[in-house]
Amino acid sequence: MENVCLRRCSCRCFLKKEVPEEELLRLFQAGMQAPSARNEQPWEFILIRDPLVKEQIAQINPYYRAADGADCLLLLLADLARVRGDSPWWIQDMSACAENILLQAVELGLGAVWLGVYPRGERMRALREIACIPERVVPFAVIAVGYPANALQAVPRFEKKRIFKDKYGIEAGDQYEQQ
Repeated sequence: MENVCLRRCSCRCFLKKEVPEEELLRLFQAGMQAPSARNEQPWEFILIRDPLVKEQIAQINPYYRAADGADCLLLLLADLARVRGDSPWWIQDMSACAENILLQAVELGLGAVWLGVYPRGERMRALREIACIPERVVPFAVIAVGYPANALQAVPRFEKKRIFKDKYGIEAGDQYEQQ
């Protein structure tokens, strides 16, 4: 079977089929297994299944339309009370968390799409209001999850010309031909 990373792609159209709780648990476990600077693990989550709340979220931004058709939304939050000082690493921690969830979704045969929130102030404000999120907690991302309505096919993105050897601009050669 091909590497899960190479099969990952965004899914924006979903079947009307409920994702079982056991699979959601695996998504949350994968997210929480992400690497974290200083082991701060700033992540928290809100699972959203209420159709009215999904509809409100879908209206925040035109790119959020997939939220309405997904079985559920995972709202990824960063609790800044878990972050020491003015450390900027929580952004990377949360990104790794989101990617782990997306990869786990592929492994489970689910479709998912990352809907960007942070650092867009208007998106963060809207989600704070909809989900009653306190100020110390940052709405970071929404991941729409469900069973894909159509077969998903990842588009290969590998480009060897983006790989350099030792210094920028020095091509790495032919050892990185796409398989």
